[in-house]
Amino acid sequence: MKLENIQISFVGMEPTEALKKYVLEKLGKYEHLWNEAVAMDVYLKENIKSRGVKDNFRIDITVDLPQSPVRVEVSGENMYANIDEATDILARRLKRYLERKEYWEGETPWKVLEANALIKDMSANEKADIYADYVPTIAVRKEIEDMSPLEEGEAIERMELLGYDQFLFRNKKTNKISMIYKRKKGGYGLVEPADTKM
Repeated sequence: MKLENIQISFVGMEPTEALKKYVLEKLGKYEHLWNEAVAMDVYLKENIKSRGVKDNFRIDITVDLPQSPVRVEVSGENMYANIDEATDILARRLKRYLERKEYWEGETPWKVLEANALIKDMSANEKADIYADYVPTIAVRKEIEDMSPLEEGEAIERMELLGYDQFLFRNKKTNKISMIYKRKKGGYGLVEPADTKM
């Protein structure tokens, strides 16, 4: 894939050549990391309803690689700063993908890797009953198109590359639908159904 094949879309804002040029310039610095990509989509968005409010600009970058997609989403009040942060995060995730290429290609078995996420303590106010008067609603529904079996370590890598805190997958060892997630105290957790006797 080449730089000119990157799809850049503007949502809720006027397209500008300056922003488009800046995105291509920043992504071009890391071309050696994504040159195997099948496709790359960049969305520059402005939330019109919250115009003038903090975090009203957002950039989403999705890179389709042969073994796994890599996704980054950054929000803020300055689109240029968002682009800088998003491309830096993307570079780190692409390096992670390439470092584990032998895992993706099946040459080396997957191993569970420790998370390096920073955990922030909640303040006393945040720990207060945040669910008082809370009525849950489902904002988004998503169907999982590919449920081919994955090893636990592979599921962790996909979760990290997509920038998620949890990831639903079919466990290769147990053939059960399982969920891997980042623990607040570090490391990962795995949730899967118990064996039930009927």
